[in-house]
Amino acid sequence: MALSYRMLNIAGAPAGLLGLEELFQELFDQDIRLEDASLDSRLLEGVRKHNYVPKSAITHYQQALRAAYGDYYRQKQGGKAVVARAYGTWRGYPREHIPWFPTISEALCTQCGACKDVCARPVFDWDENGKIWVAEPFLCLVGCCFCKSVCEPKALFFPGQELLKNYPEKM
Repeated sequence: MALSYRMLNIAGAPAGLLGLEELFQELFDQDIRLEDASLDSRLLEGVRKHNYVPKSAITHYQQALRAAYGDYYRQKQGGKAVVARAYGTWRGYPREHIPWFPTISEALCTQCGACKDVCARPVFDWDENGKIWVAEPFLCLVGCCFCKSVCEPKALFFPGQELLKNYPEKM
């Protein structure tokens, strides 16, 4: 069975992590609460099973993981179903394998939000500091770059269309 995939904003940068939904469910099933003294170490240990965490970023990862688990925990406590996002496929390839999504130049971005407003999918979102970021890159429609055309400061970048030729239709 394939592991879930989720993007987190860690210290202002997007990080794609495998197995978070499974880890969160395991901790919830073990009744690990937000005030539990072992939560940070359990989250970090669980994430490291399937992901690389740089030593210099441990504190940032722990903060982001604690916040994400807090959201998960509150939803589950409220009786809401928490379902891992399925990104589907493109030409028979798992969408997570196709590196087609925007990147934002912090130096050029004016935080106008035009990209978020025009995008029909929840690719962009605001972070806790009011900055736009690519929250769900794999929801970006492969081949689309409409958001780039409305970005007046030209702060959005995509791979070249020639990249898509490397993915012939799978049978």
